[in-house]
Amino acid sequence: MTKSEQTPIAVTCEHVSKRYLTRSAEVTALNDVSVTVRPGEFVSLLGPSGCGKTTLLRLITGLEQPSDGDVRIDEQEVRDAHPDLGVVFQTDLLMPWRTVLDNVLLQAEVRGQKNPASIQRAKDLLAQVGLQDFVTSYPHELSGGMKQRVGICRALLHKPRLLLMDEPFAALDAMTRDQISVELSELASHAGTTIVFVTHSIPEAVFLSDRIYVMSARPGRIAAEVVVDQPQPRQLHYRQNSAFISKVAEVTAIFESLGVLRDNQQQSVEA
Repeated sequence: MTKSEQTPIAVTCEHVSKRYLTRSAEVTALNDVSVTVRPGEFVSLLGPSGCGKTTLLRLITGLEQPSDGDVRIDEQEVRDAHPDLGVVFQTDLLMPWRTVLDNVLLQAEVRGQKNPASIQRAKDLLAQVGLQDFVTSYPHELSGGMKQRVGICRALLHKPRLLLMDEPFAALDAMTRDQISVELSELASHAGTTIVFVTHSIPEAVFLSDRIYVMSARPGRIAAEVVVDQPQPRQLHYRQNSAFISKVAEVTAIFESLGVLRDNQQQSVEA
């Protein structure tokens, strides 16, 4: 499928805040956050642990409602899960008693759309991520990276116009993360899906994204917006490109200015 074959979704969050009541106090997870994701874009929410990245993603899914502000998908206020939505979580959430193919097809079964076309699409997606020889395997027979590939295929099976990804590669080793990043860039570029991607990895965000929203420590707010003006999809050699290295340095400098990252020597001098 090419980008011209579907109409990708736009996402808008305006002046969004989210507060939680605990037994001891009220905790502000997000404070006056505004982000815009244009149709077909790959946008990353990048920030330290606990800054509210996942909270913002949950608000977009409709699993939670904002305390203030509003969240819209295609100009419609989000109140519950959107039918054109796909989600990939930190863990693969595969069912151990189902084969790889059947785990992917679970998406079609839930939607009442299991048919020869969906079965063929599941096989095609698995082939695109190198799992064509594992369709009859079970999760316990797969590596962590292979399981996460299956999870991505399942989320893409119904051709969602919006894909939300919550640190999906966090538990993977560095080499596997790099390889799946290349595969995701390729899949996203050809499908034309709008993607919102949560990560705390600066290189990962720069490699994958069209734009990056840099978030401050809690309470989370948007500290900066960084444009990654490079063609998609991207290959591994892009990481040696001067543009990539420069953009990683730019984002790193933003986190240094926020005090999220600090040089050890500087800390010693300040102490």
